[in-house]
Amino acid sequence: METIYLSRYLLPVSSPSLQDGALVARNGRIVALGQRKEVTAAYPQAAVVDFGDAVVLPPLVNAHTHLELTHFPDWAQKAGETSQPQSFVDWIQQVIRVKRAQPHKSYAPSLKEGICQSLAAGTGAVGDILSYFPARNEYQQAPINGRIFLETLGRDPLQNRKILKSIGAILDSRLLGNLQLGLAPHSPYTLSAEYLEECLNFASRRRIPLSLHFAEAPEEVAFLEASQGEIAERLYPFVGWVGMVPPPAHRRPLAYLADCGGLKDPLLLVHGVQVFASEAPSIAAAGASVALCPRSNARLGVGMAPVRAYLDAGVNLALGTDSLASCDTLSVWDELAFARSWFGGEVSPGELLTMATKGGARALGLELLLGGLHVEGGVNFQVLRPAALPPFAELEEFLTSSGRSSEVSELYLDGSNVLQKG
Repeated sequence: METIYLSRYLLPVSSPSLQDGALVARNGRIVALGQRKEVTAAYPQAAVVDFGDAVVLPPLVNAHTHLELTHFPDWAQKAGETSQPQSFVDWIQQVIRVKRAQPHKSYAPSLKEGICQSLAAGTGAVGDILSYFPARNEYQQAPINGRIFLETLGRDPLQNRKILKSIGAILDSRLLGNLQLGLAPHSPYTLSAEYLEECLNFASRRRIPLSLHFAEAPEEVAFLEASQGEIAERLYPFVGWVGMVPPPAHRRPLAYLADCGGLKDPLLLVHGVQVFASEAPSIAAAGASVALCPRSNARLGVGMAPVRAYLDAGVNLALGTDSLASCDTLSVWDELAFARSWFGGEVSPGELLTMATKGGARALGLELLLGGLHVEGGVNFQVLRPAALPPFAELEEFLTSSGRSSEVSELYLDGSNVLQKG
């Protein structure tokens, strides 16, 4: 039996928006989209759920986050780490100190809370970076979709081999609920060139996607080009990598990654701030996606990603919240509103909404499941119930303004309202 879902506005993303829209579901699939009058006439025996003055649209996709750090603000407070870091490396050191002070048992409840906060904000899928692998069990019963990228870093060859072996065992188990698996070599400055290449080859053999923190801060550029700056002088000694600073690569991040054989599909580059406009076409040609995290970039003072150059070059862009170590919330709605202000007139509200839905789904390999509402697609959507709806012509501007997170009332994943079930 069909069920018709009605709302004042229906925003499929994959096709034009509708006033007085209707979505018809049968056996877990969308079978029709259209105007209320025509759809209800075509399916007279269907059950009807009328959301009234609401907006129905796809769930948002958080393409880059660290949900295991959801309790980070509390951890930092308890550890006495309340000062604001003055530089990118200051922040990294603070994160390391706080994480080292936490017992391993802290990670699973922190991750679980991150999942709950994400769902409550209308997020249907995440690209989650996981460093404490046992916490992954929290995903087994969770309704959220996405991909877990198992993180690795280091410059000790023996330890590196142990980490990849443990990752291989997890990949063999495949017990992670609705989420698929990937690999996250942390960044070009925290892995040796040899280990980065080993990770790339490992992912290729396993046929799994990669996520990489990339070109985030000026300090990374200085390190790769000249093996100088705060990463070499402060971070490496801090983590015990004394004497491990490599010779200068004389390469910017993109050229360095390409020389290591890493610029290829499927690849999700995170941040991408320190990228010249002239480099964007190479990323597009490789089929790689870029997850932008503007609130994190602003908090850490690392600069602004060249969003217009990316869009003009045809790079697939997504949005991510990063972690609560560098961001105030895990809501992609909040990220959208900030991004609209941060990027100013460089990007339109429609382009931002595409990044947060279709772009994120593509970045995580979920194009057939999420990213838009379309016939034969799954019954995955969220419902926003604002106190007052804008005129239809102003809908996209309204959706990229602040305040949307608190208006999420329902989130349907695989045909079920997961918020109603708690």
